[in-house]
Amino acid sequence: MALQDYWPFNRRTFASVGSNPSYKKDEPRSYGEGVIRRLKLNNRYGGVGGGDFERHIGDPKTYMNVYLSDPLVRTLIDLPCLYASKDGWDIVTDDETLREEITQMFNEINIDQIIYGWLRNARIFGTSYLEWTGDNLVLRSSQNMYIQRDENGQIKYYYQRIGQPSEDVRFEEDEMVHLLNNTFDDYAYGLSDIHPILYLVDLKDYAERDVGTALNKYAVSRFDISAGLPDMPYGPDKINEIVDAFNSLEPGEDIIHGNDIVVKELQGTQRAFEYGKYMDDITKKIHMALKVPITMWEKPEQARPIFEPYVRYLQASVEAALNSQLLPQLGDAKFKFRQINVDDSFVKAKTDMVYLAEGVLSPEEVRMERGMNPAGVSEMQDTAENVNVSGGKDQDKKEESKRTENRGNKPAANATGDRKNE
Repeated sequence: MALQDYWPFNRRTFASVGSNPSYKKDEPRSYGEGVIRRLKLNNRYGGVGGGDFERHIGDPKTYMNVYLSDPLVRTLIDLPCLYASKDGWDIVTDDETLREEITQMFNEINIDQIIYGWLRNARIFGTSYLEWTGDNLVLRSSQNMYIQRDENGQIKYYYQRIGQPSEDVRFEEDEMVHLLNNTFDDYAYGLSDIHPILYLVDLKDYAERDVGTALNKYAVSRFDISAGLPDMPYGPDKINEIVDAFNSLEPGEDIIHGNDIVVKELQGTQRAFEYGKYMDDITKKIHMALKVPITMWEKPEQARPIFEPYVRYLQASVEAALNSQLLPQLGDAKFKFRQINVDDSFVKAKTDMVYLAEGVLSPEEVRMERGMNPAGVSEMQDTAENVNVSGGKDQDKKEESKRTENRGNKPAANATGDRKNE
């Protein structure tokens, strides 16, 4: 049963098309007397039919193209959103009936997937929008949605630009739930996480394209190109023209150029190694800018001090947006994420159960990997560093000692390895 069936008095006021919806100042809360300077300077889009809204920060189309075309950026955008929404949520209220009704509705509309897409759009575009229809939350495009506020900062309405002014849709404040990513100053919009890495993406693309162009069918090489003369340097347009000409060359095709262009073909592994370090540096910077350290893949424990607090920040942003814009319309309740599980301990526990059942690990080995003492031992003494636990003479005692502590093997009775022949 939909939530609106429980509150017949909570009637849905539908968005208006081609005209501004109703607006009442300082409801439900006051926005004071401070003035947004940008609005005073009329830094807004004006349109026929009452369209009057604030400009986006940056270019949403550029952000979308980068997200769709770069697999690295896409993965680093998606991963924190996935972790933020994967471990569930709770409705916190003293009213048990209200909790069950809201929980049932959220489960029916698949709120986990909605939150994931909502967060992802916020990271890509800076601001994301959910339309509240009275019994559903619908993800709306961030690229053509705008906000109009009064000079004190209160939202008057949301403006979805469709085409002609008569086709554009205006939503009232309580018909939309918007999420700001990395709020900046008193702008109406958040900041895109892709914007700061645009130059890094360009550098990476140019480097990858350069190597692709320089690959020959018969040998691996790269071109070092100098253009222009000392007294007649080339401008950006001319340089781009030369770059386009080299990119259009087929493998093995002859290079014809004037005396103001010098081409050197570089070969050898040293140059390739330098290129690898260059690409690694760019990749590492992109990882850090998107809050997913590169160690996340091989050494996740090193990434947790950065990654886990960022995921919790995303969760807090979602909670604040829902609890301030949506939940007050449903009743006296709050939305709260459950504790995130970065270690995936549940998956590890299920794996241990399989290993135990198949005899791959012994119970004592599982206890040791969990940092627990063997069964029946309250305090375990560390193995002596130079004890030869393998029983073999003249073997590496330190390595064997570490292996013993990790896997729970018991040392041989003869610690020196000097066993006499019987």
